[in-house]
Amino acid sequence: MKTLDELIRDLGAVAGELAVGPCAIALGGSHAKGVADAQSDIDIYVFAESWLPDAERVALLLQLLPNAAAARSWSAPPEQAGTDFALDGQEIEIWFRQLAPIAGIVARSVAGEAVRRYVTWTPNGYYEHCALADLTSLRVLADPRAVLTPLLERIAFYPPALRTTLMRHGLVSAGFWRNNFHLETALARADNYYLRSIAQQIVTDLIQALFAINRAHFPGDKKLSTHVGKLADVPENFMARVEAVLGGEGTSAAWRARFAELYRLVDEVAALSA
Repeated sequence: MKTLDELIRDLGAVAGELAVGPCAIALGGSHAKGVADAQSDIDIYVFAESWLPDAERVALLLQLLPNAAAARSWSAPPEQAGTDFALDGQEIEIWFRQLAPIAGIVARSVAGEAVRRYVTWTPNGYYEHCALADLTSLRVLADPRAVLTPLLERIAFYPPALRTTLMRHGLVSAGFWRNNFHLETALARADNYYLRSIAQQIVTDLIQALFAINRAHFPGDKKLSTHVGKLADVPENFMARVEAVLGGEGTSAAWRARFAELYRLVDEVAALSA
């Protein structure tokens, strides 16, 4: 039976056959980040300008890996595509990415631009700079034409301009809502849905500031407690306190206590950014 490293090496070689022209192959996702568990899939990334059409990728994959099950492909042209399958019970995803859009994200992030968009698959919004966490955690398996390596070198160190932007933006919503009339009336009414949305907004922004303070790339909401636990400069019991703020009873008194705790967290994070 193959070791995990042997399987990853072989999957990388197969993935390269599905690309057209020069490409770089890398291991990404939870296995590259060191947070994989029994439920984790294996993510292989192919960075190229082009790749085989969906049906051809599936056909070639089944030739190269006859034991692959439930193979399927998808495309979101022109920037990305994927081929997913299972091998001996292990879920595997091969992601195809054009480099030009990624290079654009890197350039904007290095320049200090923080772009956030609403997309369905990430409830708190998609932060472009989240891609930097994926890129810096990649384990490059092959890059013979150096199509990916120069891009990774640009973000070997956390971009100072991005750090400044995120530390500033991460405290804006907290500043807006502090002593705000609409928050005060919501607290008086125990307007649960509205209060939860305000608290979530403040927490979401605060977490962006916290990662920037630590010069750590925000990896997304999945397994966030694990990632926050690796940060050096963080308020004591940060995630436990966040979870207490976002949960609990819905009375006016309970909400006032939770927002008081939330603003203690805000002040502690602000002190770290000073």
